[in-house]
Formats: sequence, structure tokens, C-alpha cells
Amino acid sequence: MGRSGSIPSIVRPRSLVEDVAARLSEAIFEGRLAPGRPIGETELQRELGISRAPLREALLKLEGQGLVQIVPHKGAFVRSMSPRRIRELFTVRAWLEGLAARLTVERGDDAVCGRLEAILADMAALAAGGRFKEYFYRHWDFHHAFHESCGNEELAARIASLRRESLWLSFSVTYFAHRHAQAQTTHRCIVELFRAGVPEQVELAVRGHILEAADSYARFLQETYPEVAGSA
Repeated sequence: MGRSGSIPSIVRPRSLVEDVAARLSEAIFEGRLAPGRPIGETELQRELGISRAPLREALLKLEGQGLVQIVPHKGAFVRSMSPRRIRELFTVRAWLEGLAARLTVERGDDAVCGRLEAILADMAALAAGGRFKEYFYRHWDFHHAFHESCGNEELAARIASLRRESLWLSFSVTYFAHRHAQAQTTHRCIVELFRAGVPEQVELAVRGHILEAADSYARFLQETYPEVAGSA
């Protein structure tokens, strides 16, 4: 019997591409692959024990997520984290996260306030102990708490992608070491607005917080990592 041309054969499991993409994403996120750096495909093939095809597919996936830039005839590069790019990503995030906060309040999810309070207490304790890598992840949890409670899975997924694209661990740990006190005060005000239960106020507060952070984070990058800020 001849093989049907309507159904392509399975060359490799999809999980291989997902695994490679996840490993590279984590390396970029944690700063082991620096912004603007070329991604050596031959070296990665040897290191990961894979062929060229799944690596290329993984790189295309990361390009779609905004973490990698593929330049024709030159290869793949880690996306630069310029101040302009940060401001653009944060601006989009500000409106989407503000909407998520508003929807959470409108749904009347009273439990979210308790989760936010608990996370905020953890953030304070971690900052007091100088544990800013852990602080970063709890700060991430703070925002995720109302994203997942907004009742819109598509919105939450888009926000998660934007946050991962714009808040890299290697930069953020240093940033929070200098800005944690102000950040905690702002997050405390946001929790109080969630408790007050006025959707418009929560939306504006979350949006304003992220827009303000766009400028401070961009300035921080320019002053602390000028080689990165100048790579765009």
C-alpha cells in the first residue's frame, strides 16, 4: 500500500523542540546567554546532543516569544534589552495587567487579597534578608495572583509572555536590591485598593505602577548595564 500524502510522517517527538526551547529560554532569562550575544548553533547541537532541525525549530519558537532574533545570513542572536524596548514592552503590559486587575475585582474574588497579603509579607522578609533572587520570584507571584484570578485565560497567557520577555532575572535581581522599599510601598497600596473593591481605581493603580516602573527600569539598565543598553 502506498503511503498517503495527506498525513505527514512523524520525524521526531514535539517534546524535543519544547525541551530545547525551554532550556534556551531559561538560559536567556537567567543571563547565561547575554543580550545581543550570537547563539552558536554548532556548539549547542554538540552540548545538547541534538541535530540541527530541532534546534532551528526551537529558535524559531523563541523568536516568536521575543527572546531571540534571527538575522538572515548571520544567525540567531539573543534579543537586546534596550531602554526603548523595555519601555515599549512595559507600556503594553501596563494596559493588559491593569485590565486583569480590573476583571479580578469585578469577579469579586475575595481570596485574592489574602494571597496578595501573604506574598507581600514574604517579599518584605526576603528583602530584609537580602535574598533578592527569591524576592524576584515572589514579586512575580504577586502579579500572577491577580492575573490567574481575572477569569480570562488568554489575557493571563499574553501577560505572562510579556513579563518573561521584559523582566529578566539577571537584571531584575540587581534592580530590586536598589528599589525594593519603594516597590513594596506601591504594592501595599495596590492590595488596599483590591480590598476596597473599586475596579477603576485598581486598574489605574496597576497601570500607573507599571508605567512608572518602565522609566525607572529603563534608566537602571542604561546606568548599570551600559554595554547592554547600547547594544540595540
